[in-house]
Amino acid sequence: MTKLGRFTDDAARAAYLRAYDAVAAAWPVPWTDIDVETSFGTTRVRRSGAGEGTPLFLFPGMQGNGLFWSQFITELAHDRTVYTPDVMGWAGRCVQTSPLRDENEIAEWAAETIAGLGADHVHVAGYSLGGWLAAVVAAHRPDRVASLSLLEPAPATFARPSWRVLWRFMVAGFRPTRAKMEKFNQWIAPRTRLTESGWAMLLASFDFRQGMPWARPLPEERFAAISAPLLVLFGGDTVVHDPGWAADHVRRLRPDADIETYPGVGHDMIWAIPDRAIPRFLEFVRAHEPARA
Repeated sequence: MTKLGRFTDDAARAAYLRAYDAVAAAWPVPWTDIDVETSFGTTRVRRSGAGEGTPLFLFPGMQGNGLFWSQFITELAHDRTVYTPDVMGWAGRCVQTSPLRDENEIAEWAAETIAGLGADHVHVAGYSLGGWLAAVVAAHRPDRVASLSLLEPAPATFARPSWRVLWRFMVAGFRPTRAKMEKFNQWIAPRTRLTESGWAMLLASFDFRQGMPWARPLPEERFAAISAPLLVLFGGDTVVHDPGWAADHVRRLRPDADIETYPGVGHDMIWAIPDRAIPRFLEFVRAHEPARA
């Protein structure tokens, strides 16, 4: 896919941005929105928090944007800077001017965004498909990555998704309605809760034509060569992949990886057990602060 991300028409864009702005206004901590110029267009990044620690750079799940982290940002930004970017080629406030043709260009976009924020390196993390994005950045631009955390990562991070999972996504995305999406959420992440503005933004995002390449599993040798300290958290009851197989796969490729699987928790892990998953992530980050010069 080499097209630019775009809304189907001006009305669709306006509807999405109305909902986006309503969600953005409810952000629970002080923030600054930054527009970073890159070779691929302008990236919208929300900066929250402050502190001496290396910043966090967090990717959302599929069809998400930087506002995805609203429920968790208070704890995440307690004592350090947190950057929550919209994703180039996905619905949001990025303005794409050049196509992202492959994983190398995805990583270059992220690296340029990080540099434009004035950060030498960041702790990169992502939830679901954002985990795949985070892994791509760590694999192709290790110079910008202090650590890598995959939070209930999408199946495409490690292997091709099953046809059963793909079929569920296709059914939900064909002429989506709130009722269909609520049913889909009940299957994939039943403990997530969206505000009315959140629902409006999600439904409006289906009128966006993505300008991001389809996710493909990283080759084993490239994943194994990721040099950043690695944390992977799985929901033991996730419906999107086999967490036992995925954990074994990561251990085989990265024997030093820090891996934990939470029994009784699904793909909604960070909503189901935020009191465990978020502190676990932050503990890992603190343990892997780069040495100061």
